[in-house]
Amino acid sequence: MAHAPWTAAADHSFRNTSPEEPEKYDSEYYLDMLTIRTDHGWREVWDRSDNVYNFSTGSLNVEQWFLRQSLKFSASLSENFRFRYWLDNRNTLAEDNGTRNEIEIEWNFSPRYYFSFYLEPAFWKRENDIGVGIQRRTAINRYLKLIMRVRDFANNFAYEHGDAIECEENIYSTQPLEFTFQMREEAGNLLRFGLNAFFSYRWEKEYNFLDNPGDNYSAAGYGRSLQGWVERDMPDKFMLGFDMKVAEFYNGRDESEETHEIVELLPYIWWYPGGLPQRPDFPGGEGLAFRAGVQFRRERWRREGLEAGEFEKKEILPFFTARFMISPAHILEAGFLSDRYESVRTGMNAGSDLRWENRFKLMWEIVTRGGSSVRVIETIDLDREDWGQFGPHDHFFVMAQICF
Repeated sequence: MAHAPWTAAADHSFRNTSPEEPEKYDSEYYLDMLTIRTDHGWREVWDRSDNVYNFSTGSLNVEQWFLRQSLKFSASLSENFRFRYWLDNRNTLAEDNGTRNEIEIEWNFSPRYYFSFYLEPAFWKRENDIGVGIQRRTAINRYLKLIMRVRDFANNFAYEHGDAIECEENIYSTQPLEFTFQMREEAGNLLRFGLNAFFSYRWEKEYNFLDNPGDNYSAAGYGRSLQGWVERDMPDKFMLGFDMKVAEFYNGRDESEETHEIVELLPYIWWYPGGLPQRPDFPGGEGLAFRAGVQFRRERWRREGLEAGEFEKKEILPFFTARFMISPAHILEAGFLSDRYESVRTGMNAGSDLRWENRFKLMWEIVTRGGSSVRVIETIDLDREDWGQFGPHDHFFVMAQICF
């Protein structure tokens, strides 16, 4: 339950609008995300492989499924050129909802240094994205990477010359431009850390409908985020970790503006009574293992103009789990998770809320020799007043990570 595999995460796109607060759909959304948050073993498997697929799904409520799949694939084209493919498809209630479907051609122009060309194709050519990147890499999981992308790079040309869109002329006055910085490094055998920073310039676009000029409007937006993690093996039996995230997203349309801000902090500790695992890429370690931590979240939506108001929430999510490897291929985990949720809303539907959500987690994991794993998770609602037609059953999840 350390942290999500952010190295697989889709780069935030300007197309991804700030979502409605998840509590409008399900009050336990972030407790669900904590329940299926992948741990350091799965991250190590992902980071150390050039070819791996990750899949997670589960019930969010009576109407919606959580779906997330990530894939990275690599193949050598010649001594100095390599083809890479990146997929990240997320159907969630969070701000990273969206799809990355990107091709990378990598050129090793000097020892340890690489130049890449990126293309994210789309059915409409005006929505194609291009980018370039430079990287210093000493191993698959040890790198520094800087990427610049131009979103919808052919948009203005297509609207000015295309026949299929002759009734529209939706032109960028400021082209979407994004920068991503990623790194992962290790210091000896005891310290591991990573960083993912994203920044987009404010883009502006005029939507002009030639047959109905009364529908014309202007839009603008940007996204910025900083995520990081660090893990430190302590003498013999303990491992300490810390994850953090800070993000801001802006969307505007004519006289309406909305800003979405996020702050997340997650310190945690692992205790291996029999000693730290000798294989850092093995999810279960050896024998019995315990972990505990607490996630602190602060999230705020601010809307100006039409339906002006503010929604702010603060969450504290403690957790404790015990894990036991009953055989080299089978692992059981059980634990307690909770969410202290406090919110305040101003403007329309003003009000406040304070509540606790509590659940018990059961997990069965099957591990193969190649590092692939499948997890089945069942959660039990410990708040009797929330029991519905399914009784204490809360949510059910399936997760898989396949190396090939």
